[in-house]
Amino acid sequence: MANRQNVIREKIALMRAKETIEKFKHLELISFENFDSHWIQAFTELLKQFNLINSTPTYSKPIGDSDESYLSWFEDSLSFLKEKNQWFILVPNCLQPIWANVKVRHFTKAIEELWTISESNSFLIADKSTGNVAKIFCEEKDYEIHVGKCDITKVKK
Repeated sequence: MANRQNVIREKIALMRAKETIEKFKHLELISFENFDSHWIQAFTELLKQFNLINSTPTYSKPIGDSDESYLSWFEDSLSFLKEKNQWFILVPNCLQPIWANVKVRHFTKAIEELWTISESNSFLIADKSTGNVAKIFCEEKDYEIHVGKCDITKVKK
């Protein structure tokens, strides 16, 4: 019975993720990642570090600036993704974590869409080719960007 409920929850989460992805004009869905993917496991280890209470962000910016200022800051801080035409994202606004492989049509506009479509103005982007991960979220009085790199050598084998 519990397994059936998990399957139903996963299907509902995937339907919600598909609805969210369809809102993007500058990101195109390639595929959803399997729930038990080795890629998700590899990136999850690093994300746990970002979520620690005393974690130090790579970049931070006080809340209160204009949207244009934040978008410019996001673009500068995430410049390592600028030349990448595929990203691995955590689909925003889903009840369960749903990861998607997406094609990037326009770097700046894709960043803006991720930020504005996310109900919490937080998003997560990873690059499978390098293992780079960036998590953007609001923490008390600041926006924080945590950037890290995980070991992807085991996943690529």
